Amino acid sequence: MKDADHFLVEQFQSGDHGAFDVLVERHYKRVYDYAYYFTHSVEDAYDITQDVFYRAFRSLHRFKGDSSFFTWVYRIATNACIDHRRRRRTYQNIELTEAVIHQEDVRTLRTPERLPDENAYNSEIGVQIKEAVRQLPEKQRQVFVLRHFEGLALQEIADILGRGLGTVKAHLFHATRKMRHFLTPYIEESHVAGEWPVDEEAGQA
Repeated sequence: MKDADHFLVEQFQSGDHGAFDVLVERHYKRVYDYAYYFTHSVEDAYDITQDVFYRAFRSLHRFKGDSSFFTWVYRIATNACIDHRRRRRTYQNIELTEAVIHQEDVRTLRTPERLPDENAYNSEIGVQIKEAVRQLPEKQRQVFVLRHFEGLALQEIADILGRGLGTVKAHLFHATRKMRHFLTPYIEESHVAGEWPVDEEAGQA
């Protein structure tokens, strides 16, 4: 059975570019939230989201429907986040050099104007969660965010990231253990332990 996204893709490929606007409306927030979890920056998440849908618009005529549009656009988002991180590292190296020369602090702290879960992120435990996610190795962070913040099934995550299901389970298992270890000092007060139990699906693959 064809879903709404499939029909919209067909309309776009038939020349109705307005169908793409509807696809953007349907998926914009989740792509933005996904980008934010990786960048922790409103501006960067916005830029990445714009880039994702620009790439999607340019490539959608080649989309064959082998996966859902949702999976396809998340794959683009993952690549865009990785590209952003690579560029960011280069920029940070340049800025750090300039800061040493001019004895200036190049980093500024900003309070995000909009977060996927403002109540959580504005709390003390939210800050700790954000820091814990940031410290995860990149591959584990990708899986953890897609599973626990985006609510995707493990097979969906495997399809998006282009990894085997067993690999995804292993990344999730180790990421969850690291998160629980990092958050141990805050668990009793905030009851965060219940938020992310070790995923039974993940096992210890």
